[in-house]
Amino acid sequence: MVSSIFRHRTIFVLAAMFCSIISSARPSARTSVAVVTDSLTYSHASTAIEEYLSSMQLDGKRGILLIDRWGVPDSLRAALKNLYENESLEGAVLVGDIPVPMIRDAQHLSSAFKMNQQRDWKSSSVPSDRFYDDFNLEFRFLKRDADKPELFYYSLSEDSPQRLRSAIYTSRIKPADKAHKYELIGAFLRKAVKAKKDAAAINHILFFAGHGYNSESMVARMAEYKALHEQFLTIESNGGKVDFINHDFDESVKDRLLAGLSEPSVDLAILHHHGYNDMQLLNGSPYVSSPEGWLSLAQNYFRVKMRSSRNPEKLKADYINRYGIPAQWLEEASDPEFIAQDSLYSRSLDIYPEDVDAHSIAARFIIFDACFNGAFIEDDYIVSHYLFSDKNSTLAALAHSVNSLQDVWCDEMVGLFGEGVCAGNIYKNIWTLETHIFGDPTFHYSSLSSWDAAAGRGEYSDKFWRKTIASEAAHPDVKALAIRKLVRRGSITPEELIDIQSNSSSGIVRLAAFDGNAEIAPDCFDKAILLALDDDYELLQRLGAKFASYNQSPALAEKAVQLFLDPLTSKRVLFHIKSLFVTIDGEKAKSLVLSTPYWKGEEGKESLCKYIDSNSASKKADIDNLSSESIDLKSAKLFIRAQRNQCRTDALEPIAEYYTRCSDPDIKLLIAETLGWYRYSYLAPRTQSLCQSLLEKESDPRLRAELTKSIRRISE
Repeated sequence: MVSSIFRHRTIFVLAAMFCSIISSARPSARTSVAVVTDSLTYSHASTAIEEYLSSMQLDGKRGILLIDRWGVPDSLRAALKNLYENESLEGAVLVGDIPVPMIRDAQHLSSAFKMNQQRDWKSSSVPSDRFYDDFNLEFRFLKRDADKPELFYYSLSEDSPQRLRSAIYTSRIKPADKAHKYELIGAFLRKAVKAKKDAAAINHILFFAGHGYNSESMVARMAEYKALHEQFLTIESNGGKVDFINHDFDESVKDRLLAGLSEPSVDLAILHHHGYNDMQLLNGSPYVSSPEGWLSLAQNYFRVKMRSSRNPEKLKADYINRYGIPAQWLEEASDPEFIAQDSLYSRSLDIYPEDVDAHSIAARFIIFDACFNGAFIEDDYIVSHYLFSDKNSTLAALAHSVNSLQDVWCDEMVGLFGEGVCAGNIYKNIWTLETHIFGDPTFHYSSLSSWDAAAGRGEYSDKFWRKTIASEAAHPDVKALAIRKLVRRGSITPEELIDIQSNSSSGIVRLAAFDGNAEIAPDCFDKAILLALDDDYELLQRLGAKFASYNQSPALAEKAVQLFLDPLTSKRVLFHIKSLFVTIDGEKAKSLVLSTPYWKGEEGKESLCKYIDSNSASKKADIDNLSSESIDLKSAKLFIRAQRNQCRTDALEPIAEYYTRCSDPDIKLLIAETLGWYRYSYLAPRTQSLCQSLLEKESDPRLRAELTKSIRRISE
């Protein structure tokens, strides 16, 4: 029985229904937050859970306790939906051993996940709590995992919306340490309660750029530094600051970063790097300036390769013949002294769980812009150590359960923290299939404002949001939120977004308008892309280049060539614009190259024209293979699968035509799914028409379902 001093409700979740067991007097509150836990967790940590529930009153919210006795995702989802409809539910905190939905057939809802689903189901599915927070999505239950019964597999239905629109936020409070999990949960909840009582303003931001991707472009990092100052307008005038650490500050930057994260004044950390579930990968090969340093790195490289080889003797002979290296280097691979040396060196480069446990991390909220750091279905995941170490102040984190894309707007709306919005109400408007909040989603800096309700469940009119966009005084991220709200209501046109993108002095607002047009694509999208490609905000230009490579409108060709040949085009923009450049018709591309100034001169132009000819021949070979009577099936499958990233417009009709001749249902399924990735193409309407035509002639239920899904993806 729950003590009557706690002013919340308790609900027990049954197999297909829920029922109220205890109801007590409610405080006056605009919204409610459900704390969902299993029976065992509640029996071991009930006092801390009750205190956490009661602490919701400090924010003017009402806590509702849900005790899940059956561990069935569908039952819990039904209970949360009922609370949303009847109890003004704004979010749910999943505490302890709450069942994990493993989502399949929904890779387009992730940022980067594109694994072949014929592989192991654990690795080819996405652990995602969008199952619990997006009530519009429709799923088919497939099976329960035999090895890990907490995992439940679902397929996204073809009858479902094919986009994310979370009604509530969710988070997980789930320690990796199974032996002490109840003590850790209790300690964390007490830490969260104390933080609500002692809420302090955000005043010190640290962001880090690890090896690879955007971190190789200092222009990208400079732009982010500038943008963070725009998102936190008053941080420096209030005596605060934004600090930046790049991976190449030291040969091994690990100690510097851990010390930075442990600075008592650090409030928010944004970490860009690669990752595994139990590692933060910070460094590549370190920069060295001496011959001794280069030799040491080379020796380490070859030893590591030898140890991982299935045929070390063959590899040894190959290395000696190919590189002329001494045999001794390779023989040292099996020497225990060198094994220990290399192991210690490897551990010095990156952050491991024990490193986190040994420090006192001060950052209260951390964004892990990395793959797998939030892989909570694994036996260990590094985010857990930030949250549950008794030395750390971390209260919430944003992380990914599978791989993720770095070329996204990682800092989107982060400035709302400074405007009095809690973590959950910020990120429910942003996240993808793999994104999760861990820890306390109600965490906020300083006190909550009316913008918390506006970002959450608040019912504000279109007029209100339009007035917000027009206001000179409105915060850039508040304007970005307003744009997001209007776009998702269908209450703003592509032309209006173009106008905002053309005229706003704020890079944040211009990017929000562009992002809005990306959701509405393809209407006016080529115009939005052209504006983005001329923008001086690097991230907007970079995302413009990325979407240009998907859109491939002929109207973009001239600008693509100009950027490709411009010596001042930044590294990451150049990376993406090259993807568009290689899709342009060969003769047109050469004509544009020859008529455009090139800093590499005439020899550079000649070399580039040869590259264009080679690329055109390769493209033609791929297309010709699809129509060949002696088709190379392996090459054809690789080519079709590649279009999920490339979306080549010259491949669209041949792929659709091949579908009509193909007798292999697995290849036809791949084609049906691939066509849905042409969502941002200027030929999206044509793609939808092709899918509709194929659907009308298709009788196979599985293929009909995938074609229906692709049509929805494009039309929505």
